[in-house]
Amino acid sequence: MKRFKFTMLMQGFVLALALGLGMTSCSDDDDQKGTPYDPSQPVVIESFAPTEGMLATQVILTGSNFGTDKERIHVYFNDKEAPVISSSGNKILVLAPKLPGKYVNGDLDNNCVIRVVVDDKEATASETFFYNVQTNVTTVIGGDKSATTNPVGGEDLAEVQFSVNMNRPLVIDSENNIYFILATGSDSNQDAVYVINEESGKLRVLDSDITTWLNVSYLSYDPIHDRCYRYFGNSGSNETYYYDRYNDFAQTRGVTMSWIQDDGVNDVPSYDGLGFVNTKEQWAVRPSDGMWYCRMNGGYLVQLNPETGRMTDVSGRYDRRHGVNGSGFGGTDGDCYGMAFDPTDDSKLYFTLTSTNSVLVYDFNTGTLNSYAGSSSGTAGWLDGRRSEALFNSPRQICIDEDHNMYVADYGNHCIRKIVMGTGYVSTMAGIPQSAGYTNGTGDVAQFDNPVGLVLAKDGSLYVGDQNNRAIRRIAME
Repeated sequence: MKRFKFTMLMQGFVLALALGLGMTSCSDDDDQKGTPYDPSQPVVIESFAPTEGMLATQVILTGSNFGTDKERIHVYFNDKEAPVISSSGNKILVLAPKLPGKYVNGDLDNNCVIRVVVDDKEATASETFFYNVQTNVTTVIGGDKSATTNPVGGEDLAEVQFSVNMNRPLVIDSENNIYFILATGSDSNQDAVYVINEESGKLRVLDSDITTWLNVSYLSYDPIHDRCYRYFGNSGSNETYYYDRYNDFAQTRGVTMSWIQDDGVNDVPSYDGLGFVNTKEQWAVRPSDGMWYCRMNGGYLVQLNPETGRMTDVSGRYDRRHGVNGSGFGGTDGDCYGMAFDPTDDSKLYFTLTSTNSVLVYDFNTGTLNSYAGSSSGTAGWLDGRRSEALFNSPRQICIDEDHNMYVADYGNHCIRKIVMGTGYVSTMAGIPQSAGYTNGTGDVAQFDNPVGLVLAKDGSLYVGDQNNRAIRRIAME
């Protein structure tokens, strides 16, 4: 049965009670007051209040034999450990941890079992705590479609607007610097690279005069070296650059890509017509071998050695030049704006394809390529549910968090989707499916307009490159 959200009055009551009990002090002297832990006696939870709340809700657990040493006390909401503020021996003050709910048969259950562990003794509360999930969408920069100029650098983030769409993948590094490229030239033959950081509150222009005639420039992230790289999509443009944030974000020349000539079959890919213009859209780094991998337009899987720049076509059985046995790596058509290795098993590479309206997975151990989520026949649409039944519409950038959840920028459906990889359940996390717009607010009322970029910050926030709204939006899950 659905519970009502707790009120601010209840929050104030709990805080007042905590203060009245003298529990908010963290000093050693205060920790010595109260009843010490007795290892010969059981730990007991009698009750707790409030019985529902959101992130950082102050919860008081009442019972016995908790002790007063915070370092020995561990409190869990399901499997998520809660910060212990203080303990008097028979009362513990904790803060509700972030997103402690669990998925059961594909559905999120936010009823949390509370456990207290002191040394080798453990107690479980008879009631459950209901966690109120708050998913909020806000705008970091942009959002004004009437803007006629682009920033020159140094502006406060709240002042930043763009006159062009944000139509390429994003990059975020370990310090939450967010990098992006825009086509800023009046004839669309010039790109500019920007970086923002919410903590600094400023925008910087890293490069403003990248010539792109018959070319497109892209960014990708190398987590091994913690660098943002820039490169060209054109198959004949082989220069790479990275932005050295330890040297004031100086643009630094990286390796030059060069093809390894093999047996005349598995060497330099061939392209139809103007297919060479926009082939290298997104790279992903495999931690176990340090190599970069790219699903290139035309249906090739390419490996790049970042130390030597040598490129090799490793499409294998999917090489389109192998006659009837080479259907192409995910087919020969479609753009790939999203690639990510499984953080728990990097023998699996996930990537999106606009032509198949799905997320595919390649297993390096078996050499097999399969549909992971979305229609196996390429059908476009919107449908939540089991990943084999769910529908996407031209999905773009993806990312995977530490809890093994995949997030997908569902471009054609104007929303952000979530795949719980443990259960294979697909849901709509933020945005109104198939309804383009520009609205901030909770996930169920927020609107996007063709989201392309999607990156994950260390605190679990998602940043969305919202193409037609010319904005970067933040999705905070609390």
